[in-house]
Amino acid sequence: MIANMKSTCYILLFIFMSWGCTKLDSTIYSNLTTGNAYSTEADAQASVVGLYSILDGEGEFFGYYNGMFALVTEYGTDVGYSTKAGNPSQMTTFSYQPGNGLLLTNWNSQYRLVTGANTLLSKIADLEVAEEAKNQMIGQARFLRALAYRDLTDAWGPVPFITEEIDPDLVEDMPLTPVDEIESFMIADCEFAIEHLPEQWGTSEGLTRATKGAALTLLGKIYMRKHDYANAKIYIDQVLEMESRGIYRLNPDFKNVWSGSNKLDEGMVFGILHDAARRPTFTSLHFGPADNKDIPSRWSYYGISLDFWRKYHDDDPRKAFFWYDYEGSTPRGDGSGYGLFYKMPDPGENTPPNDTTILLKDVTTKKYTYEMNSKSEWDDRTIIIFRLADVILCKAEIENALNGPAAALPYLNRVRERAGAPLYGVDARFPAPGNQNEMADRILDERGFELVFEFQRRPDLIRFGKLLDVCNAYIENYLGLNVRLTENNIYFPYPFQDTRYNSYMRAENEKRIVR
Repeated sequence: MIANMKSTCYILLFIFMSWGCTKLDSTIYSNLTTGNAYSTEADAQASVVGLYSILDGEGEFFGYYNGMFALVTEYGTDVGYSTKAGNPSQMTTFSYQPGNGLLLTNWNSQYRLVTGANTLLSKIADLEVAEEAKNQMIGQARFLRALAYRDLTDAWGPVPFITEEIDPDLVEDMPLTPVDEIESFMIADCEFAIEHLPEQWGTSEGLTRATKGAALTLLGKIYMRKHDYANAKIYIDQVLEMESRGIYRLNPDFKNVWSGSNKLDEGMVFGILHDAARRPTFTSLHFGPADNKDIPSRWSYYGISLDFWRKYHDDDPRKAFFWYDYEGSTPRGDGSGYGLFYKMPDPGENTPPNDTTILLKDVTTKKYTYEMNSKSEWDDRTIIIFRLADVILCKAEIENALNGPAAALPYLNRVRERAGAPLYGVDARFPAPGNQNEMADRILDERGFELVFEFQRRPDLIRFGKLLDVCNAYIENYLGLNVRLTENNIYFPYPFQDTRYNSYMRAENEKRIVR
């Protein structure tokens, strides 16, 4: 964050698919500065779009919600598993240190979004533009700032809290603001966005800009994190009311949500569109299976633990929505013309049955490689941040907390029914949860099954009070490691680069390293 605050380019313009610089050594694509870039409405609108480019990882094609964010939401849990050495391996084995580059990358992206929003908000106030247009730009900036602070506080808890343009020198040794104070500010940002953002944008304005529904969802989730379910219900119910009016629709085929031909799923509440030629993503490259004949040259950088995959019931069709038991591109070397076979090992199976079979150590989801439009590394995959199935499961959690398991059951089963999974209280193998604790466990399970690798797992485990129990059981029983998480490890250690300038973070890090 310190380095970013001292950057020479905060404006982060994104005009005709070009984005501005955020690092000291970046190429400058525009001669606009924070001093001259807000003379017209078009300038300000370009800067708003620039904020979305930060959310998308800017020019990296794999940063923040474009993939990298999974390393602090799915890893450090029972879900994320990587065979790659270095930083990913540290996240897999809970041996991450303050110097882990993946922690720093996410931290920097989120603070760049905060800084960009603060800059825009400080400059747009005096701009002569129609009130509605101005409030819509402000609403988008405030929504994105709230989202960035939600993500920061999910991962690190108390953080330096900046809400306006600030002298970079004043950032050094800034105290850590408690989460509840930051949440009050996030709530105000979301409330403004809800009041001023439209339910839908026109095609010419950009179909995936933040909407009223996105702000309602974020605010509902903020209240859920606070365990204030009465207030969460107010906002989540409004999203479901929008569904009843046709603003959103639950896709009847869970797989089709992720089809390359379905660029704008009707259940998507907020997401990021891509164009392979002008605004591509490397998502399929990182999330795709290694050495697969059908979609070759993928890295399998982001994998899912076999332990978690095995928790899906065999009669749940989502269990098959992963890459396993497939033929690879690498020839077997036996003259047969076939490739190596990548097998899902049976529990306890450690030795391949023959020398042409490779036992998988992790498994990759098909969400980011399903029905691809092109096998190129340059992908046009849509990244979904909020979607209706998530909102429905939020409703189940809210109803369970307020009214008990019977009130939650229809919402839990609605998501399972769409997936074709056995229903609780209908299938004899799945009795209806009898109390709130049992229902909470089933909702947490279902969120894992439905929302795997959608940037949800670690925040979910923390909110449900299950991070330590789930992760310690996974560490001991599956990874077989001699480490244990404690209350001090609920949040990640602060990035080393920033602790050099902040004594508060240095002191806190002494407790946060997993031992």
